[in-house]
Amino acid sequence: MDLRSAAELAIALARQAGDFAVAEHDSAQVEAKGAGSDLVTHVDREAERRIVAALREHYPEHAILGEEEGEQGAGSGARYGWLIDPLDGTNNYVLGLDVFGVCITLCEGEEPVMAVVHDSPRRRTCWAIAGQGAWLSHGEADEPRRLDLGAADPLDRTTIAFTQGYDTGHDDARRNVLFAVLERGTKRVLRSWAPSSDWGLLATGHLGAMVAYRNEIWDRVGGTLIAVEAGGELRTDPTGELIVVGKPQTVRELDALLGVTVPRTEPARAGSR
Repeated sequence: MDLRSAAELAIALARQAGDFAVAEHDSAQVEAKGAGSDLVTHVDREAERRIVAALREHYPEHAILGEEEGEQGAGSGARYGWLIDPLDGTNNYVLGLDVFGVCITLCEGEEPVMAVVHDSPRRRTCWAIAGQGAWLSHGEADEPRRLDLGAADPLDRTTIAFTQGYDTGHDDARRNVLFAVLERGTKRVLRSWAPSSDWGLLATGHLGAMVAYRNEIWDRVGGTLIAVEAGGELRTDPTGELIVVGKPQTVRELDALLGVTVPRTEPARAGSR
C-alpha cells in the first residue's frame, strides 16, 4: 500500500469537498437528521458521494465508512478501510459560521495509517502518515511544512478543545463532570462543534489539547494520528469513551486533573467508542 499516494488523493478530495461546500453555502438545502437535533444538507450527501466514488475507483478492494451513507465499498472485512466526514460542522455551516471542514482517514485493520483534516473556508490542510510526521499546507501551491505542537503552557494559560458525540445529551452525568472540571482547571474550554477545526488548531500549536468524549470515529481517529505525529501524547480511559491528546505536558496535567485516563503509545483504535 502506497500511503503517500493515498495521502495525495485524500488531500485532493478534501480540498474539492471543501471548495464545494464554500461554493454551495448560500444555496444549501437543509434537513433534520435522525431523531435528535442534528442537521444534514445536500452538500454533506453530494460531497460524500464524490469522495466515495473516487475512493472506489482508486481502491475498489477497500472498505469505506461515511457519516451519511454508512458502510460502502468492499465491506468491513477488507484489510484497509476509509473513514469519511464530508462536511464536519454542519450546524456551524447552516448558521453561517466559517468553522467547518472535512475529515478523511485511512486505517489498516483498526489502526489509522494516514489522515487528513481540512479547514474548508481557509483551505488549510493538515495531514499525516503513520511514522512519517504531520504536515500543513495552504492550497495546492504551498510547500508543506512539518508540524510540531510546541511547548506547553500551564493549564491556567491553556485553551483546551472539548468535543462530544451527537448521542451524548445534556443529562450525561460524566460529560457534565468532565466539562465542569475542565472549565475550572484551564484558561478556556473551546467548543467549536467542528473537530476538523479543533484538530487543525491543535496540530498548529494553538491549543494545548483536545478532550473528546464518545465521539464518532470519523471525527476522532484521524485527528489523533495527526496530533501524535506532530509530537503529541495520547491517553484514553479503559472504556475507550474518553481520549485526551495534545502537548505531552498538558496531557499529563489533564490526566492528573481528570483522573480517568491511562497511557497509550499509539492512536486510538478505529473501532473504539
